[in-house]
Amino acid sequence: MIYRKQTGYDDFKCIADKCPKSCCIGWQIMIDDESLDRYSAEKSSFGDRLKGGINFDEKCFRQNNTRCSMLNDNGLCDLHSTLGEDKLCYTCKMFPRHVEEFQDIREYSLSLSCPEVTRMILEPDYEFDVDESEDETFDDPDEFEEFDLLLFDRLDYARDKMLQLAAAKELSLQDRMSLIAGMGLKLQRLYDNGAIFDMDDVDFDDEFDCAGTSALLSLEHCTNTMDVLLGMEVLEESWRESIKYAQDFWKNHTLDFVAWKSAMYPEADVEFKFQKILECLLFTYFCGAAYDGQIYARTMIAVQSTRWLMMLHGADKDASLQQIIYLYSREVEHSDINVNRLIEFFEGEL
Repeated sequence: MIYRKQTGYDDFKCIADKCPKSCCIGWQIMIDDESLDRYSAEKSSFGDRLKGGINFDEKCFRQNNTRCSMLNDNGLCDLHSTLGEDKLCYTCKMFPRHVEEFQDIREYSLSLSCPEVTRMILEPDYEFDVDESEDETFDDPDEFEEFDLLLFDRLDYARDKMLQLAAAKELSLQDRMSLIAGMGLKLQRLYDNGAIFDMDDVDFDDEFDCAGTSALLSLEHCTNTMDVLLGMEVLEESWRESIKYAQDFWKNHTLDFVAWKSAMYPEADVEFKFQKILECLLFTYFCGAAYDGQIYARTMIAVQSTRWLMMLHGADKDASLQQIIYLYSREVEHSDINVNRLIEFFEGEL
């Protein structure tokens, strides 16, 4: 088995009650069957409190005004403090860690929806990288019987090229993203035409025809694409208001090229922060196309999300970049409905 871990994966530590946006507030926390059985059999004095805080039919923790029933007034988890970390359900043990499974490969990343992860990534000395290790473990062949290893190998190779390009500081980040988007588009066309073996030859150049897609960078086009964000389900209505505010801001500044350049072509230290976000999103999403064939859409989730974050940051000087990023990730990435809407949106451009 090959294991790939994003830099900082093993170093992450939850800051618990010091977190500015607790993962125990707002989300419905699902409980795996093994933990559910263990909780239902809990005999300690804490057992009644625990069982009273669980909806066993829905397999989730109950909420008190959007707060997990286990979260106390001090912002700490009573289950964790009473029974210990090893008694947490899979969801709580893992977050903000994320795992993508491919045949004999496990990829581990950190979710940008966690404020502490975002803070860590935005630190000047943090550089995105992937640490790889290997052991003699093998997957059950039946588990990945339908897995398209041929496609995955080509996507894996293409993603390496994209990540190399993402870090090529001799080009502006916008130029890098346009070339990466172009690569995704060309790979998609080859895949759709059954020319999988030709996908190895795709490189980044300036000859891709991206007309009519979000691969194009223009103020008007990027502003209009924010409509898809407005149509998503939200955890907090204030998020939709933030999107609307940013969209209106850029619609009112269509001819303000100084503001647009400042937002989309920032100084090197700020550009580096967005580069790391792009790299994180490419690593997390791109190779998932091995399961659904949505190569261009998954490329654009990384590229256009980075551009939208730049636009949100440029429009709202009062909100910190850290806050903008983790709110975006909370609202968009942790909803299968919203991720699928993004995929459908970018697929529709084809």
